[in-house]
Amino acid sequence: MSEGVGIVESKDLELKLPEGGFKLEYGGVLKRISVRYEECGAPMREDNVIYICHALTGDAHVAGIKPGETKPSGWWEEMIGPGRAIDTNRWHIICANVLGGCMGTTGPMSINPDTGKPYGSAFPQYTISDAVDVYRLFLKQLGVKHLAAIIGGSYGGIQVADWVTRCPDEMDKACLIATSASLNTQALAFDVVGRASITEDPAWKGGDYYLEGDAKGPKAGLAAARQLAHITYLSRGLLQEKFGRELQKNFVEAPAEDRAKREAEFKTYFQIESYLDHQALKFIRRFDANSYLHITRSMDLFDAGSRYGSLEAACARVKAKCLVVSYQNDILFTEWQSKEIVHALLKNGKSVCYCHLEAGTGHDSFLTDIEDLSGLVYGFLMERTPKVLAWQKKQYRNVTAMVKEGARVIDIGCGDGTLLNVLRKAKNVTGDGVDIDIDPFKETVADGHNAYWEDADEGLSIIPDRHYDLAICSDTLQEVRNPRGLLHEALRIADEAIVSFPNFACYWIRFILGFKGCLPVSKQLPFEWYDTPNIHCITLKDFRRLCEKEGIEILEVKAESRRIFGKLLLALGFKNLGAARIIARIRRKA
Repeated sequence: MSEGVGIVESKDLELKLPEGGFKLEYGGVLKRISVRYEECGAPMREDNVIYICHALTGDAHVAGIKPGETKPSGWWEEMIGPGRAIDTNRWHIICANVLGGCMGTTGPMSINPDTGKPYGSAFPQYTISDAVDVYRLFLKQLGVKHLAAIIGGSYGGIQVADWVTRCPDEMDKACLIATSASLNTQALAFDVVGRASITEDPAWKGGDYYLEGDAKGPKAGLAAARQLAHITYLSRGLLQEKFGRELQKNFVEAPAEDRAKREAEFKTYFQIESYLDHQALKFIRRFDANSYLHITRSMDLFDAGSRYGSLEAACARVKAKCLVVSYQNDILFTEWQSKEIVHALLKNGKSVCYCHLEAGTGHDSFLTDIEDLSGLVYGFLMERTPKVLAWQKKQYRNVTAMVKEGARVIDIGCGDGTLLNVLRKAKNVTGDGVDIDIDPFKETVADGHNAYWEDADEGLSIIPDRHYDLAICSDTLQEVRNPRGLLHEALRIADEAIVSFPNFACYWIRFILGFKGCLPVSKQLPFEWYDTPNIHCITLKDFRRLCEKEGIEILEVKAESRRIFGKLLLALGFKNLGAARIIARIRRKA
């Protein structure tokens, strides 16, 4: 890994507020707002500022070493730095603490200018939009006129969802990671119980506990809220793998009086209990209960579509190119919620990439399992101009010939995006891709194409009907479990489709099978039978019969062969016998 960003110091900025103060959506007014922030990376220019919105209990220290420390402590350290996903050789990074928090930006712990005492219960209710507007005022005062990108995960992603829909002219790109346009019911339920743990703690005192001293306050309630939330950050599988029903190592050596006390308090010696106690203790040392209440409530009440009547209407306003990322086993911000955002963007013709990462460790994956996320974000932000080589043009010449100039195309099973690159160069197409192999998927995104992580066998519901002029299934049909379903999906999302596949009726395959009695291995079929992705043996004749049965019209067929005898058979009209590979253009019958 490259060196990090080095020492990063926190700074405070007093905002220049409008006359009468900063008016909040619920009617309250803040007469004074101070913002604590950090910045790092390349010198600030008009085109290189990236703003990062931190997660629920995060802060502005996104990367680097704090003064006085000896090692990096940024919460996204591995994502940010020279040569990393958010490359500080190219980008200037800014992150500020959120309104209502307890890390330096004005919140319930801050001094109320009207009383000279901490706000406590007097801190006004605010919305996600209020918090984003504080960021916007802050950036304007710093001299930032436009953002190259805004990036946020979890609660930070919710802020991005508000910003990108409500103020669409202020950024070029947006990354929404492990987040949603509004919380699902289960996530709301966890927050409701977490807040109740705090407000039902007698030490909360309605929010006015600051003057009691640092030892006071609803620490038991805040600890319980943190423990409950932390259970939701990790997947069930990870919790089972890490802890199971294992007991703490000191269980046997524990003094009798300690064991008696724990038993009286109905505590156990399970490792998971010790882990949750440890997480709670760390949290109450650094976080404020009132801030937790305000931040979670603002998040729960947020709905990106409510201001405009629907999520689709909200997404119609978006101008930034978006990257949406979900994680396997994330119960707080689920895969379907990310797809909901992507579908709404696509219905409005917006530019969006979507990837579902199978880290499997749950919601916190965006903080802990970042290898694939790093590659995605790096390619999405940087975008390269790929070279199209002569052999690539030759390989796809027959497909290219069937594509109309300037068509809107989707390549189902796009791999690393080579065909999309060829079509963009040769036919000036707008091309998107679909694949589930993450490494080539990242290459497609880095080449500037929109790409969607979708299993074609499970349908492409994320994509609206007739969204494209042309769908391409290049050597994909024989690899899926449900070829019929793939054909119907291709012709649902596009007016026409181009399908290519190896022709298993080719004379050469017949010859090998007839005389050797084994499956051939060749340039067209470069796999041994036990290691091949081809799970269906398709012939041109079989394909014609399937199309006739499914009400699909074959508009054009091109047969390919690299062998001289195969080319001779094709010249004589024996396509099914001579062709090693078939390319067909199809559409639904009227």
